[in-house]
Amino acid sequence: MKEFEFYRGFDPLPEVDEIVDTLVNDPPEVRWKVVRSLFRIKDPADRRELTAKLQARESEVGDDRVKGRIGMALQALSSPFRMDDYVVVKGKGAFAPAELEPSVEPHFSPEFPIVDFHMYPKLPDLKFMYDMKQAGITRGVILTSDTDPSDLDRPEVVDQIRKGYSKTRLTRFVPFQKVLQEIRSTLYSPTAVTNRDVADWVQDYPEILTGLGSVNLSKDTDYVERKLDEIARLKLRGVKLCPHSQFFNPSENDNAYLLFEYCRATGSIVLSHSGCGAGPFELPQLSSNSHPGLWEPLVRDYPDVTLVLAHFGSYSPSAPGIWLYDALQLGEKYGNVYADLAAVHTLLDVEEVVQEIRATIGFDRVLFASDYPLPIYQDQTLRDVVMNVTLNPKLSGEEKWAILGGNAAKLLGTGAISPSKK
Repeated sequence: MKEFEFYRGFDPLPEVDEIVDTLVNDPPEVRWKVVRSLFRIKDPADRRELTAKLQARESEVGDDRVKGRIGMALQALSSPFRMDDYVVVKGKGAFAPAELEPSVEPHFSPEFPIVDFHMYPKLPDLKFMYDMKQAGITRGVILTSDTDPSDLDRPEVVDQIRKGYSKTRLTRFVPFQKVLQEIRSTLYSPTAVTNRDVADWVQDYPEILTGLGSVNLSKDTDYVERKLDEIARLKLRGVKLCPHSQFFNPSENDNAYLLFEYCRATGSIVLSHSGCGAGPFELPQLSSNSHPGLWEPLVRDYPDVTLVLAHFGSYSPSAPGIWLYDALQLGEKYGNVYADLAAVHTLLDVEEVVQEIRATIGFDRVLFASDYPLPIYQDQTLRDVVMNVTLNPKLSGEEKWAILGGNAAKLLGTGAISPSKK
């Protein structure tokens, strides 16, 4: 099968029938690996043949997650991503052809590290690596979220949502059952990424990517233990949580202590969504489990476990910065609390916020993050988000260095060049 020249170093693609069988029969936890490879197919005839055979086999699939995988595959076959002026090299990232000398193994040595601490690998390798390259990002921390629509079949979860929704004014206009339907639709994206997917990406680009897995702490203890074993087996560096859409209160959940014991034993990081969520979860009453203050008992009892508050407690379309000061207070009180800037990097445009960060958590515990590919959907580039920090006149040079990569490099153990040498 002919492949585009701008994918280099990858194993040859299997035959058409083997690709089809893998997409149809692989476990649902393996969603992206084969789909990613389909973007490499150059010959339109090969893409047409694959499309026809997949469509013929699609009817025999019963699992919606596998149907979703086939849907992603069909979309990749119909819309191959190409970029003639860049190539992607397995294990190394994206390069302009002029950077690749036949006698020299490609390697990008930055002047100082820029780490994006909050990314989702949902785009073709070439696009993902190109965007990182253009932004000057030297390492990306890629994430998944273990959310499950069947959680809404559990009475205790429905009661929890009903209690929160009853505190809103929307009860007079929108029936509760409609809200449940909307929530259910948000809990499994057609482009969902699994722990296995994250590990596959890291395996392909170990010099560039670090992976965090995810576990739904509202499930039973056996489930949580199996997921933690999976995260350990896949050698993922930490655990991503979404308390509002995983339906657990961190301060009241026994599995949260099991998680922190795991992280203490393995040196893993906890990264938890904080602030409101998307869709129905934009209502603060439905996202209350993601209030940063609910983590206090755990960060107090486990001072050797790092907690990163994603979105700085601030994400909310209707009330930007909603729980920022709660996040700052928690960080001021506990030195193992960090915060990332995913989707809220414009916080640093406000002088009062910059001063408050300096006075509380400090910029030695603030992490650059983009929530990629979110910037693309907002008509921005990843480089735009980086430049918002780089060109910020309110920050000192040392603060910019710390935010952009120094803090993350220390957390991840990847090393950091002193700001005096940058």
